[in-house]
Amino acid sequence: MALTLYFAAGSSSLPALVGLEEAGADFEPVRLVLAKGDQRTPQYLAVYPRGRVPLLVVDGQTIGENVAILATIANLFPRAGLLPLADPVELGRAYELLAWFASSIHVAFAQVSRPERYTRDQAAWPALKAGGRENMLAAYAEIEARLADGRPWLLGDTFSLADPYALVFHRWAERLDVDMAAYPAYSAHAARVRARPSVQRALAQESSPRVLVGA
Repeated sequence: MALTLYFAAGSSSLPALVGLEEAGADFEPVRLVLAKGDQRTPQYLAVYPRGRVPLLVVDGQTIGENVAILATIANLFPRAGLLPLADPVELGRAYELLAWFASSIHVAFAQVSRPERYTRDQAAWPALKAGGRENMLAAYAEIEARLADGRPWLLGDTFSLADPYALVFHRWAERLDVDMAAYPAYSAHAARVRARPSVQRALAQESSPRVLVGA
């Protein structure tokens, strides 16, 4: 099986990278530099016309969107225990988290950082940014409350792909000028996630000199 993951440093690609590293997968990592516009090059658009990351390619078949990518990785490597595949209810709760991350929290952040995605009316951008920031703070509070019972991981006692996904938003707090000391349980969780060898390898991939060839 040939696996390629297109990703970008500091982006929501991190949980896919972590999943592949956690599973011990043999894959080709291809880093795009979004600030240089690698995602808009003809070369990348020929692979993925949406021009977004992450993108997983499995034996030549492309899979976009984080929830789909993470589900695919978990099912390709069931022994890695990346999602609770054996328990339909727990799996549903895991997908609920992943979908919330992708469709709500990520969207709220994009309102702040990419308001042009939602309207070309620049007069509306300040309101979009303000609303996005409010929604991000509400999400941080909800994640904090979920972890306040002392559970080590978002789904309880077992690490899952929801955990590195939550780390993405913790990392993005700096861009929003949010002091994460206000969220001690979430910050302790982020530290536990960072300490995992798979996450350390994934973070090292983010700083790898390997980039999209010809971009």
